[in-house]
Amino acid sequence: MSAIGNPRLVIKVCEMYYLLDMSQKEIASRLKLSRPHVCRIIAQARSSGIVEISIKNPNKSDTDLEHRLVQTFGLQDAFVVTASDAEKSERDRQFSREAANYLDTFLSNDMQVGVMSGKTIFAIAQQMHSPGTRLGYIVPLVGGIGTGNSNLHANSIAMQIASAYHGTSMVINAPSMVSSAEAASILRQEASVSEVLEKGRHCDVTIVGIGNADANSTTAQAGGITMDDLRALKAAGAVSSVCSSYYDKNGNEVDVLTDRSIGLRLSDLKRSRVIACALGQSKVAAIHATLLTKRLDVLMTDSETARSLLNY
Repeated sequence: MSAIGNPRLVIKVCEMYYLLDMSQKEIASRLKLSRPHVCRIIAQARSSGIVEISIKNPNKSDTDLEHRLVQTFGLQDAFVVTASDAEKSERDRQFSREAANYLDTFLSNDMQVGVMSGKTIFAIAQQMHSPGTRLGYIVPLVGGIGTGNSNLHANSIAMQIASAYHGTSMVINAPSMVSSAEAASILRQEASVSEVLEKGRHCDVTIVGIGNADANSTTAQAGGITMDDLRALKAAGAVSSVCSSYYDKNGNEVDVLTDRSIGLRLSDLKRSRVIACALGQSKVAAIHATLLTKRLDVLMTDSETARSLLNY
């Protein structure tokens, strides 16, 4: 009889592995078995039901939503925070705190991190802190988004994260949108701008928000784009904004303002782990469109938004 067909031996191996915390190598040595043989015994015990693994998960409903988001949209990972019954401002603060803590798992010493502008990313950056991690460069992915509320600009957010993680922040000394393609071309060729954009293309991790392509967006409210720009975006079917990219409802890039933009497009971030942080019913269409691009690796949102995305 083979060792795998010996029930008492199977149970002994499993007790040594699961209850006594012995390694497969230690078990093999103790019982004079090969390590692959021990591995097969453990695998068979699980498949046959001799071993049942139970995980006490107080966030099971959120975890289930995460699995569904990953499977539905081809993500590497998803992070869902329970949407409480509190006021929206408190729910947003709760999301920012938990998102900041989870983001820390992606950050390690000397890592290069790219950041976008926006309210959600700013709120998360305020909650981020260093548990001993010392980042490398923190790189803004877009220029300034207008004259209003400079705290929401990518430059300011980069400085905030650099301060929290003892890193070095870079600055794009240019607006995110200029009046002509010629002006944009000249600015992109300036060493102080091109160096930052090139650095952004090679970040290890990028943290982006997802905005609407309408008058209520942070960029529009700050004066970063004009009413004519908004009309052009609407005519082209744009519903979503990420970095310098705009997308229609099917996840196709809308190439309307690109030639006047100072910043990176989502398609420029091929070498980076792209983490999108976005929530709210008003953004469901924009988030859904961005997910369809297949350019996001991780989505961080709340449970209410996650359910809406899955039912969209």
